[in-house]
Order: sequence, then structure tokens, then C-alpha cells
Amino acid sequence: MKTILITEFKKPKNYILLFFCFIYCLISLVNHYNFRTYAFDLGIYSNCLHQYGHLHKNHYPYLHNLFTNFLADHFSLYTVLLSPLHYIFGTSTLLYLQIISILFGSVGIHKIINHRFNTPFLPEIAMVHFLGFFGIYSALAFDYHDNVISAMLIPWFIYYFDIKNIKMTILFAILIVIGKENMPIWLAFVCAGLACLHYKESSKRNLALILGGASIIYVVLIIKVVMPAMDPLMAKNGYHAFQYSILGNNSKEILHNLTHNPSEIIKALFINPYKDMPELNGIKWELYTCMLLAGGWMLFVKPQYIIMLIPIIAQKVFHNDFGKWGINYHYSIELAPIIIIGFYDGLKYFKNQKIWIVFSSIFCLLTLKNSFDKIEKRDSLYYNKTNSAFYSKEHYQCEFDKREIKRVMKLIPPKANLSALNMFCPHLSFRDNIYQFPDIHDAEYVLLAKTENAYPVRGIELDNKIQEFKNSPNWQTLSASKGIYLFKRAI
Repeated sequence: MKTILITEFKKPKNYILLFFCFIYCLISLVNHYNFRTYAFDLGIYSNCLHQYGHLHKNHYPYLHNLFTNFLADHFSLYTVLLSPLHYIFGTSTLLYLQIISILFGSVGIHKIINHRFNTPFLPEIAMVHFLGFFGIYSALAFDYHDNVISAMLIPWFIYYFDIKNIKMTILFAILIVIGKENMPIWLAFVCAGLACLHYKESSKRNLALILGGASIIYVVLIIKVVMPAMDPLMAKNGYHAFQYSILGNNSKEILHNLTHNPSEIIKALFINPYKDMPELNGIKWELYTCMLLAGGWMLFVKPQYIIMLIPIIAQKVFHNDFGKWGINYHYSIELAPIIIIGFYDGLKYFKNQKIWIVFSSIFCLLTLKNSFDKIEKRDSLYYNKTNSAFYSKEHYQCEFDKREIKRVMKLIPPKANLSALNMFCPHLSFRDNIYQFPDIHDAEYVLLAKTENAYPVRGIELDNKIQEFKNSPNWQTLSASKGIYLFKRAI
């Protein structure tokens, strides 16, 4: 047994996992340690862990004015299932899980390539190719998000589908769709692509069609029935996440535009529709360029994988918010498994194993170089290099006196209602009621600091707010040292 364990550890894939685990921790955990994770979204999800871990109905304090329950905003069950872990791993719980999920996804990639090719070194190259994908670094640099975990389960879903293990295929389908309410839509398109890939194999084709159909039924029930039933505000205002006026403001307009103005829809895939904002012109092209350099061009050889990406691309480039168009944040993570799997599937057209190794090595290196280049500089707006550049000195520096922050945080009772700057919220979210400043609501304590990096209030405006608290008879100043301020509501 000991010999088997030593042999297993010495396999190249384990060294690859250890190396990238180290890099990912340097990005994600260092950001958290240096107060560069935020209320939206790590603070939200951490508060969910607390609420569910204490068997509370999650009343969603961060967006109390819009929802009475977190699941009415995003129907994500991961925080429900994972909530007990916060007792062990604290405020970094979800960051650990996110890193583990990415590494887990890469093992799924290894299994798929090993099963399909049985060629030495190719599965390891595919792992590095996948782990070097630009969307992973953008996601890790920006908090935690459930769609990262869902995306990392896709390789396992496809692997078990490949080997005809129906029970495990269904299990991973369930794990994917419970991640977020838009994941079933994506899975339906993944299944449609798989059905096209295996249209001659009735058993696989039918399984893919059944799972795709079940996914559509699930998402309709969740959005139209379950979420409105859980929250009267959601029932009144409708599903808030549909913000695609580029396509149309309702289903009737969308259908009209698709049938009467398809050229405008096609143009919107590539062109910035906001003529008064020319600074947005290159964002979509940057996304497509990164996809091609990562091996996305091979999807034209295997267009079935393009089908799998239709909802992901559409929800990005047609959205009203230009922040979703490009390569920032977590909005590109779903591209990683499909592009990488599609690239290696396309390699099968070349019958020579040496060509497989050469092509995969070239695009693996291009992917790594492109990810590095995009860490250094990108066209997408509001990019903060400090959060991503794990190799830079600035990444390991904190703009605040961490010792002072921790001292002040200890002054806040664990059950007190709190309003805090966005970068302090993830560290204090294990409480029933917490709000992102300037939302004070019923807060008993307010934690602020002088900074240019807060959101949505910063700089001079934030300084003025601090001065107002100091001068207000309704608030007592408990601490005002080293640019960190704690105020308590006067009784």
C-alpha cells in the first residue's frame, strides 16, 4: 500500500496540481488576507454560509431592499450544502472550495483526454492547458462565485457520459444545475452538443436529449414557480437578472428582433452598441482573441462545441452591463472546459500522435502566455492588476494597517448589526445582519476607513461621510486610529 501511494504521488499530474494550487492560493487567499475581497460577492456567499449553517431562513441582509431571501436572487444550493464547512475554515471557506474545484476540474480533463487518446504526456499537457486558461485567473482574482464550481463539474459530466456511466452522469448533471439558476440552460446546450456529437449512438444521443430536456424543465420551474413563491418582491418585480435590452425588453420584442433584425443581433456579438462610449469598442474582440489563442479556433473543426457555448457567449456579449462582455471577473469561467475539451477533440482529425503533442504544446504555451499578458494589461475596463499579478510586490501589500483593522474588528460584538466598507464585509459576514456601506439600515456599528478603493463610496466622498459620523450626536466614535474608524449608534 505504501509503495502504491508513493508511486501515485510521483505521477506528473500531481506535481501539476501542486504547482497550480500554489499559484491559485497566492492569487485568491492573498487577496483575502490583504482585504481585496468584497461584499459583492464573497461577503454575500459567506453570510449565506452563516445563515444556513445556523439553520436560519436566509433573509439576505446585503440586498434586503430587493429580496427577502437569497435564493430569490440566485437559486444556488451550494451554500446550503457546504454551510457546515464554515465552522472549520472560517471566512476563507469558499475560496478554498473554489480552488479545489478548479483543480478537480483539471483532473476531469486529464481523465477525458486519457480515455479518448491513451497517448503519453497528452493528458498532462491538457491539464496545464486548462489550468492556464485566462478565465480561471480572472475568476480567482475576484472573490467566489458558484458558477466556477458548476463549470468545473462539466469535465466530469462529459467524462462519465463518454464512458457510459449513466448514474454518475446524472449525478454530475444534478450537481451542475443546482449551482445557479442559469446553469441548467447551459447544461441543456452542452447536452445538445453531445447529442450532435453522438447522433449515431442512440443510447448516448437519447441520454443527452433527456438530460437536456430535464434541465429546461428544471430552470422553468425554478424561475417561474419556485423563486417567486419564495419571495413576494421577486414575484412582483420579476426575474431581475434578465437585462438584455440589446435583444429586446421582453420575449415579444426578442422574437421580433430575431426574425426581423437578425443582422443587428449578429452585429451585437462583436460591436459595442453604446455609440457614446467608444472606450468599450475593443472589449468583445479581446474576449474572442483570448478564446482563439486558447485553442478556440478548433471549435470550427468541431462545431458541436460551439453549440455548448451559445448561452455563455450570449449572456456575456448581449448583456446591458459591459462589465460582462470581456474577460474580467468570473464571466469567462464556463468557456474553459468547453474550449479545452473541444480543442483536443478536434485534434483527432490529425492521425499522427506527434502532431497531437506538437499542436497541444504550442497552444498550451500560447494560452499561458496570453493569460500572463492579460494579467499585465487588458482592454476590459475597471481591471485591477494588483488583484491578479501574484508575481508582483504590490500584490502582497495591503493599503491598510492590518493589525489595526483586526484590533478594531474585535471591538464589534459578533451578534451586532453592522455596516462596513465592501472590503471589510467578507471578514465580518458571519453574523445575522451585515450591510455594505453606505447602506446603514438598522446597523448598530459602522466600520469605515480612508481609501480610494472602496465601492460605491470612495475618496473625498467617503472622507466627508466619515466626518459626518464623527460630528453626529447619533454616533459614538469608538476608534479613529491609523485611518480606520468604528462608530457605534448612540442609544
